[in-house]
Amino acid sequence: MQARNTLQNLVKCAVLELQKKGNLPDVKVGEFKIEVPSQAGHGDYATAIALQIGAFSGKKPKRLAQILAKKLAEDKNVGKIASKIEVVAPGFVNFHLSGDFLRKELLSIATKPDFGVRNIGRGKKINLEFVSVNPTGQLHVGHGRSAFYGDVLARVLTSAGYNVTREYYVNNARQSAQIRELGKTALKKGTSYKGPYLDKKIRILAKRLKQYKSFEAAGYFLADHIQRDIKVSLKKMGIAFDVWTKEDDLYKQNKVGKALKLLTKKKLVYDSEGARWLKTSRYGDSQDQVIVRSSGEQTYFLSDIAYHYDKASRSFDRIIDIWGADHQGHAKRMKAAMRIFGIRDLTILIAQLVRIRGGAKLSKRKGNIVTLEDLVDTIGLDAARYFYLTKSLDSQMEIDIALARLKDQNNPIFYIQYTHARICSIMRKSKEMGHIHNLVEKHMKYLTGDAEQELMRKLAHFSEVVEDSARDYQVHRLTTYLLELSQLFNQFYRDHKVLTDEIMVRDARLTLTIATGAVMRECLELLGIEAPEKL
Repeated sequence: MQARNTLQNLVKCAVLELQKKGNLPDVKVGEFKIEVPSQAGHGDYATAIALQIGAFSGKKPKRLAQILAKKLAEDKNVGKIASKIEVVAPGFVNFHLSGDFLRKELLSIATKPDFGVRNIGRGKKINLEFVSVNPTGQLHVGHGRSAFYGDVLARVLTSAGYNVTREYYVNNARQSAQIRELGKTALKKGTSYKGPYLDKKIRILAKRLKQYKSFEAAGYFLADHIQRDIKVSLKKMGIAFDVWTKEDDLYKQNKVGKALKLLTKKKLVYDSEGARWLKTSRYGDSQDQVIVRSSGEQTYFLSDIAYHYDKASRSFDRIIDIWGADHQGHAKRMKAAMRIFGIRDLTILIAQLVRIRGGAKLSKRKGNIVTLEDLVDTIGLDAARYFYLTKSLDSQMEIDIALARLKDQNNPIFYIQYTHARICSIMRKSKEMGHIHNLVEKHMKYLTGDAEQELMRKLAHFSEVVEDSARDYQVHRLTTYLLELSQLFNQFYRDHKVLTDEIMVRDARLTLTIATGAVMRECLELLGIEAPEKL
């Protein structure tokens, strides 16, 4: 049972009943939250619904909270979850989880393989596009952010009951400026793209490149081979895709032309200064956008409109894109373009810049890049995944290579994996000692220590952490949760002897150990990180 969701329903029912009887002002308060209090000692959950009712009615929130708290205290179903309900100024109602509830949750986690099953998605279809880098060079450390974040978001959404399609968009249209410039480089007629990797690639493909007379054809051929290398790199990172959509195919299948016709039919396209413009300013953009240049060349924006219209036509309930920081401005106009077609279920997440400690911004064109593979080879895949996922996408981040390479407990991912290995070691030792472990609820009453109680509380919050991450896409919560869980387990291990001679106490502590291991493994699986049994 999820305490938070159950409490939310019970609070809602109590408010409606009190309003019906005239004990609370009959005002609509809409959605409200049950949250974890920011201050220690204020309980396990809190609601500010009395503050919302007070704001609408002009009544004193603390008095409203007292009325609500009294009603909830009389509800036996609330009593199954909370042992104490209190009112805190200026009008919060706080809940303290009961020992019985925590013990039942602990036993459920330790004994049920499907303890973490969630279904907030109810099978709804989500298209998640991420990475989608231009096929003009290798993946660099900046791309790692979108790659790992997107992979984990897909795992979290799937875990929450959504039907997720992972998609990669290959920007390889022959008529695009970047493919033409890549072709010039391939045929030694330009230097827009350069660097050791590209130079070597061109040397290897030199004989085959000679057959191409146009920059467009040579660029397309070279981009295809670069894309193959990108696929290999992604596979090494444990990142897979269900669909690979090529921009060039959109042109071949006339989907770009059809999109232009649709926009023209809606009378949203006009000519100015020799170019063709789209009236995106009518739909929330800061200005109208060029979709066909004065040269007759169709812009990337137009093909991207066609691509998103195509995605929307595939019956997804939600479309999510993860783009790099250089696409910040493109996001606003793309959302505006989708509103033209009545498509509002488009979410664009922007991955901010990544720096190596002591390094500078990366530039693919100058060739002075740190590749993602180089980084992973240096610090390891597990460390790379963990460190990339410690910050929200919308904040800049720095990867400290020296810290990530440490093989001691100062390195958070080493500490986490060490904790899991410790749990496995405890279980092996228990088996070697011939212990018969009884998962009996009545034995759980021996978990009375502060460290034991705190660890049980943390375990009870796990499903909520996953659900919250699925709702707002903030998957960095998982790395924070995992580190805090590891710290709590190690505190428990320091304070209490797990393999004690007292059988019932040992059973209880082994149950707590088993449950912690189960949650750690699921959390690590969501992050795509190994859960080693030994270090």
